Amino acid sequence: MGPWGIAAIALIGATTTDGGRKFLRTAAKNIIKAGLIVKDKSSTVLGELKEQVADVVAEVKAEASEEAAETTHNGKKTKAAAAVKEEA
Repeated sequence: MGPWGIAAIALIGATTTDGGRKFLRTAAKNIIKAGLIVKDKSSTVLGELKEQVADVVAEVKAEASEEAAETTHNGKKTKAAAAVKEEA
């Protein structure tokens, strides 16, 4: 019998006693609570990261537009200005 079989027997044995059921219920509640905390924290962190990335992208686009405007020479747009204009 492998380790999973031993674990299954231990779990069945624990569920047959009142103390075992109470222990397993408490353990399950704690595991679920920890999972919810991790989910909430990761959602917050990912939301902040998404906002920061959006800010950086907006900055890069603004800088590219400024550079494109500066590369205009004698009323003619250079390749860099035309490329930025096409992306926008």
